[in-house]
Amino acid sequence: MKQIQWLVFLPALLACQEEVVVSVYQALPVAARDISVSAQAAGVIEPDTTVEVKSKASGEILEIMVQTGDRVERGALMVRVDQRIPRNSLLQSEASLEVARARLANAQAQKRRSDELYQTQSITQAEYEDTLLDYANAKAGLVQAEVAVENDHIAMDDTDVRAPISGTIIAKNVERGQVISSPTRDVAGGTVLLTMADLSLVQVRTLVDETDIGKIRPGLKATVSVASYPNQPDRKSTRLNSSHTDISRMPSSA
Repeated sequence: MKQIQWLVFLPALLACQEEVVVSVYQALPVAARDISVSAQAAGVIEPDTTVEVKSKASGEILEIMVQTGDRVERGALMVRVDQRIPRNSLLQSEASLEVARARLANAQAQKRRSDELYQTQSITQAEYEDTLLDYANAKAGLVQAEVAVENDHIAMDDTDVRAPISGTIIAKNVERGQVISSPTRDVAGGTVLLTMADLSLVQVRTLVDETDIGKIRPGLKATVSVASYPNQPDRKSTRLNSSHTDISRMPSSA
């Protein structure tokens, strides 16, 4: 006996989803509007004023009071150099000054006697003129000795290297115990001890693409951002001051 199998086919229920059409263009009424044109360029931020600090005194560095990154005020003591040679020179010049004062006192006394003798015709004209010359040489010797003492005092003061400006130490090139040379005596320019920068005013130096350079002119607003703070652009008023050298100066945000 044959068995008949009935196959029942049930239609699958398919869910129909409507496709969402995204509009590529937005219809707006015709009107006159401004078009913003901008140019981007990568560059470096550098201080407006940078000073190389050197010592007028030569010798061994005894002490360094600052480190890289320190903020110092103008006139602050930063480096102390060995004072032995300037001190010895000062002592010698002070001794020479005492001798010059004694010579001048002696020449003044001789001049007074010569004045009296010359009035009484007791000495000749030549002898009297020699006395005047000795007195003038004694006065000149005293001035030279006083200048030497003052110069040696200055040389002593030069062993203390002080900050020429108020700023930040951005580089330290020497260490304690190093022997340095003075720029006033070394034809090579002397030893650079420190490099200071005034970070209260900085400038951005960047190269602008030749396709964008025509869009830039002095007075345009500029926004500066750095990699360390990508979400914090400079909010202060920043304007380009040169379209030829590609430099923008701005107050420091730091």
